[in-house]
Amino acid sequence: MEKQAAAQAQAQEQEQEQWQGAVEATLPSTPASAAWPHIASFCALHRYLASIDVCELAEGEDGRPGCVRYVASLAPGTTTGEIGIWATEKLLEIDHDARRLAYAVVGSSLGFGRYVATMSIVAADDEDDAGCRLVWAFECDPVQGWSRDGMLAYLDAGVKGIAARIEEAHAAAASASAGGDGGVAA
Repeated sequence: MEKQAAAQAQAQEQEQEQWQGAVEATLPSTPASAAWPHIASFCALHRYLASIDVCELAEGEDGRPGCVRYVASLAPGTTTGEIGIWATEKLLEIDHDARRLAYAVVGSSLGFGRYVATMSIVAADDEDDAGCRLVWAFECDPVQGWSRDGMLAYLDAGVKGIAARIEEAHAAAASASAGGDGGVAA
């Protein structure tokens, strides 16, 4: 009986609390102006976040507030393209001058209730530094089966992966414009 009461108290406590946090990654070689188009392309997340296999426009016009993207990951070991996890995410706002966008999860197989996030590209403080930072901040209801620390760890791995892929794309573009091999990283 005590275990049940303690579990109920913990569940009620989780319902009342909100999770929030932010993770970031440095892009040492990519100027903010070069990094932003990768993030601003709302329906191109699969190019930068390795855990996403599908990212496509589900509603509206890509990059316009109100548009909805469908993102999904294939089930591990699938050979038939079976979807493992999925979400639909609505673009709430996009500010090209501030290099920031906000979106909300409006449906998912992961049990998200309210989830709102922002992704921002922040220019380096030092004008001589060509790099920038990618900041992914979130606020959400607790997600059953997850912990706040687990959510932060997941997002931290994601933001670092996104930053690495943007750095690769920038290096490939710089190499191509300098007469390199012309290849472009995806």
